[in-house]
Amino acid sequence: MGNDESAALRAAHYLRRGYQGLVTEDFREYLKKWVPLSIFIGVFAGLGALAFQWLLLGIWHASYEVSEVPWFLRLFIPALGGLIAGVIISRLSPESAGGGTGYVIEAIHHRGGRVPPRSGIYKIIVSALTIGSGGSGGREGPIMHIGAAVASFFGGRLKLRKGDMRTFAIAGAAAGLSAVFRAPLGAAIYAIEVPYKNDLEPGAAIPSMISSVVSYLLFVSLSGYEPLFQAPDVDLELSMLVVAAIVVLGALIGLAGRLFIATMHLSERVAKRSAQPLAAKVMYGGLLVGCMGLFVPEVLGLAEREIAMLIEGSITSVGFLLVLFAAKMLATSFTVGSGGSGGVFFPSLMMGGALGAAFASLTGLAPMPLFVIAGMGAMMAGVSKTPIAATVLMAEVVGGYTVLIPVMLASAAAYIVTGDQTLFRNQVARRPFVYDPAALDEVPVEKVMRADPITLTSGMSVAEALRGTAAEPHYLYPVVDAGGKVLGVALNDGLRSAEDPDSTVSSVMMLHFEKVAAGTSAYRAFEDMNAKQISRMLVVGHDDVLLGVLTRIDMMEYLEHSDEEHRLY
Repeated sequence: MGNDESAALRAAHYLRRGYQGLVTEDFREYLKKWVPLSIFIGVFAGLGALAFQWLLLGIWHASYEVSEVPWFLRLFIPALGGLIAGVIISRLSPESAGGGTGYVIEAIHHRGGRVPPRSGIYKIIVSALTIGSGGSGGREGPIMHIGAAVASFFGGRLKLRKGDMRTFAIAGAAAGLSAVFRAPLGAAIYAIEVPYKNDLEPGAAIPSMISSVVSYLLFVSLSGYEPLFQAPDVDLELSMLVVAAIVVLGALIGLAGRLFIATMHLSERVAKRSAQPLAAKVMYGGLLVGCMGLFVPEVLGLAEREIAMLIEGSITSVGFLLVLFAAKMLATSFTVGSGGSGGVFFPSLMMGGALGAAFASLTGLAPMPLFVIAGMGAMMAGVSKTPIAATVLMAEVVGGYTVLIPVMLASAAAYIVTGDQTLFRNQVARRPFVYDPAALDEVPVEKVMRADPITLTSGMSVAEALRGTAAEPHYLYPVVDAGGKVLGVALNDGLRSAEDPDSTVSSVMMLHFEKVAAGTSAYRAFEDMNAKQISRMLVVGHDDVLLGVLTRIDMMEYLEHSDEEHRLY
């Protein structure tokens, strides 16, 4: 028995040494932190997704399926749901207005990933009310908001740093998406891709993948493992004609996507300029959708059944397909643009699928489901600037990776044609740094600044100042007294343009200067520089005694050499 235990201990020792040899210490610390955190947020975001799903389906069932609803009442159901949701939003949770994805993107870029935790609960309620009563919207925006709110709740109690909070919020959003779409890989990619138009957030990739898998397993264990939609078996022989047609379809859907973006933004501007209370705006948006639903009931709610029919190739009338596209575009713009709570993923599927089916019918090309699925992915990629996620999500959503190449081609074409246009105004083109500046959150400015800057005195002549600064030309130089207290700054241009070289520095000195107190977080100084559009600040101690100069370049160099939070693993 003792020999067996000794052999097991030796084996464990060799395995541990092998692991330590293969994995760096930094990466081991990264995994020790993010594996448990990702599992944790995956569980709770999955539970939030279940609550949202059950409430949404319950409201839809009560609104439309319990009994036959007379047409004159059906007209007002979306308005009633919008009114109740609008009252809750305006009085209890203004953060819950709109799609949800844009709010999460803004939080990632400008608030360190923090989403008010209470807004997650209200988002579940108002989104279920909006979509369940017939409002045209999707689940991805609300569930991203809910997942990020759950991450903010636990991240705050775990006292995570700002850089970690951003990663945690992205992982929470990915976990929520993974559950409702049953697409763990696509959800993880979408969460790290959607904050940017032309970039990804690689530091959040591993946490997002882990949380997505955990959330997916929890959700499907209670709701079933079937994919969201089922693509029919098609003969996937990609001839050059079909490939060219798919590229053309992607370009056309890119143009349609630009129209959708313009319509949504117009609806948002009209609602913003209106003096009506928010609840009234959302109610009127619901009333317009209810009117449209009398003639085209397929635009109401998630329209999952209609999307499934498009994928099956059951809807072939070109005229009806074009009406379906236009009606869904307007209904979604009325719902979300007025302030109602809903995403754009499901509307994108219907609009792109309708155009794909119409294109296949007009050209006589087959198989139609292939063009429908490619059109769906293209619309999503174009309007949300997520071509990689759209490709993978569509493959997972329809349960078949054979559609990858067609969706990839159409998505790339649509992404190019939409250009810099996007539904999400808070998306930025790309990450400003390879490393996350939020990693400076707990770093004092003294650790980053230049501690021995060239200084001038007020009584020094301009000629002396020019000689003293010739070796190190900078934009400005601090002017100090005998005790080191900052009196002002002298601009390099001011010194060089002085008419009298014998005049004193005080004659060109500027009394106003930007300063930051010793002990301040370097991240806060970074944010101040961004807000004031400046590139340097003086670091001062007690009584404004100069300690050093802090520049953007100093912070970038510090991040490059010592940031341990966002290495590209």
